[in-house]
Amino acid sequence: MAGNHPGVPGMGGAPFDAGGREAARSHRARRDDDNDDVEDDDHTRALVLASVARDARLDQKFLLLITLSAAIATLGLLQGSAAVVIGAMLVSPLLGPIMGVGFGLATLESSLIKRSLVTMAAGMALAILVAMVIIWLSPIQDVTAELRARTQPTLLDLGVAVVGGIAGVYAIMRKLSGVMVGVAIATALVPPLSTIGFGLATGRFDFALGASLLFLTNTLAIAFAATIVARLNKFGPSMTAQHTAMQVVGIIVTLGILSIPLALSLNDIARELRARTTVQAELDRLLGKDDRVDTLNVRLDGDDVAVDGVVLVDQYAARLNAELAAKSRDKLDRSVRVSIVQLRQQTNAAAEFEEQLNRRIATLEQRDADSRNVIAGLTVGALVPRERILIDGQARRAVIQRDREAEGEQVAAAVDRIMASVQADYPQWLITNGTLAPVEDPAESE
Repeated sequence: MAGNHPGVPGMGGAPFDAGGREAARSHRARRDDDNDDVEDDDHTRALVLASVARDARLDQKFLLLITLSAAIATLGLLQGSAAVVIGAMLVSPLLGPIMGVGFGLATLESSLIKRSLVTMAAGMALAILVAMVIIWLSPIQDVTAELRARTQPTLLDLGVAVVGGIAGVYAIMRKLSGVMVGVAIATALVPPLSTIGFGLATGRFDFALGASLLFLTNTLAIAFAATIVARLNKFGPSMTAQHTAMQVVGIIVTLGILSIPLALSLNDIARELRARTTVQAELDRLLGKDDRVDTLNVRLDGDDVAVDGVVLVDQYAARLNAELAAKSRDKLDRSVRVSIVQLRQQTNAAAEFEEQLNRRIATLEQRDADSRNVIAGLTVGALVPRERILIDGQARRAVIQRDREAEGEQVAAAVDRIMASVQADYPQWLITNGTLAPVEDPAESE
């Protein structure tokens, strides 16, 4: 099946005719006045096929780009950043070998097909390995929206890949590099591989399976679209109508089989979206005008619908869950389980009172802390006993009961310095001396 084409790197040593062997034999039988136009078309096709074969090579540049692309995609998925994920799509070189498979099927060049498959397999393995290493090293392994978006492919993804493949072939034949940038963004290839790595590294095999289906969908759709468009543009040998029909039928059957799980996934998403819309509408009708939904999760659990969330209400409604389940069940015609938590909303007056209370508590805590610090400062060195210090925290006043004659000149001077130091540290406090007075006995006074 393989041809020998020196004009295409790695495709043999015989002169290359992009029309194939049958086309070459018929070409020699054509009239001389058509030779120039045919040779121009053949030369253009040879250049296109050479470019495709060059982009499908497994070399250091390809391995470096796939490594960088996988690293960028994995970090973007972990961050939940769509912009970073898009950047990884632009760096990815996987579109080259996929186009190589498509053109190889169109031209029946087994060497190009083998080269492209080897390159693509190496790129896939390297991308998954890089993603797994980064995820193992990362302290963050949460499921983000960007990761989840790569685990549920649908028929819409298949349609995008088919249209992207057609645009890619057109861009290759017309040498429109700007169009290839758009194709690389539209047909995500490396992010699904990074998601596979995430699923394998974290044990979420459902994520790995869903991402594998998305990658397979994009790969086959692009390759088959490239095959069909290339055949329509007379790439490859002239085949009988029966052979062409068999090739088209094979592509359609393969895409048809692939469409089955994609259609089921799309149906599940549509059912979940309808259930969420219905539950949201019924919940809005049951809530008061000042009530609001804080969180609402609606998911399909087999044939049932599970609803949970939090609502902020002015008044508690005892039958909210039962009424929401009944109304949603009538609209969706399926069992609905509801677990909604109701929290009382704070009015403006309640919020203001709480703020004042918090300020008051903070003031009392600060006052107690200052009182303890003032006492600690005055009792340093044990020159002033604790029982001789009177504290009025509310008035921010400290009175030290002293007997200067009993203290002596040196101790009295030291206590004065301590009082001055504490006064300087707490200028809002008043720290004064008091006099010890004997306590009178009530019995003696009588």
